[in-house]
Amino acid sequence: MVTTNDILNFAFAHKVFTRKELIANLKSEDQVGSSGTLSEQLNRLIKSGQLLRIERGVYKLPDDARKDFSVVCSEEMRRINQQIKALFPFVDYCLWSASTLMPYMHHIPNLNLLFVDVEREVTESIFNLLNADSNKRVFLLPSPTDFERYISTNEAIIIRPLISESPLQLVEGINTPTIEKVLVDIVGDVEFSFLQGSEINYVYTTIFERHNVNKNKLLRYAVRRGRKEEVEQLINANKL
Repeated sequence: MVTTNDILNFAFAHKVFTRKELIANLKSEDQVGSSGTLSEQLNRLIKSGQLLRIERGVYKLPDDARKDFSVVCSEEMRRINQQIKALFPFVDYCLWSASTLMPYMHHIPNLNLLFVDVEREVTESIFNLLNADSNKRVFLLPSPTDFERYISTNEAIIIRPLISESPLQLVEGINTPTIEKVLVDIVGDVEFSFLQGSEINYVYTTIFERHNVNKNKLLRYAVRRGRKEEVEQLINANKL
């Protein structure tokens, strides 16, 4: 069944489009439902300001439409990136911070965690590198008990294994996660145990409203992490 997100994904690809073009695309993806349902979805997007009707049967995105997601790179991230590149030039890794989630949360906790997701074979080497040169505590693959006792809302650098074929993107020359990786990681990773119930629903809804999300990429990564069912439940529950 077609969702508002399917319509918006088409809109972002075409900027200005007709109802006929939209229907043809949805049919090619086996997604189109009844004409009445499609009209209802289009009207909902227009009323919420996410879509504009130029004339009968012709639509466009507003000038302040959803933007592509990117992590904000801090000086600390730049420094760690240089350290890893210098000593491990051929290793796959990505850097990001839990504070990335702050703009999308309703209740904002104290998030001072920096994640270094790196190939499992070198996690210990990266831990030793950063532990010897950081004024923050560095943790290697913390367990739920470790997190609750020693990390929680404290400042920390956390070394975690990078799942193969994780969706990544370069920002200022630094490998960072795409929004699809973030959306899957927050479902089940111990570091995001504070995201439960209505809060994770709020985060998902807010991110889908503000950014382009590639559902196929999202679900492929969810499968790799064994979280496809949980991610699909969040998508369907919030009609994303």
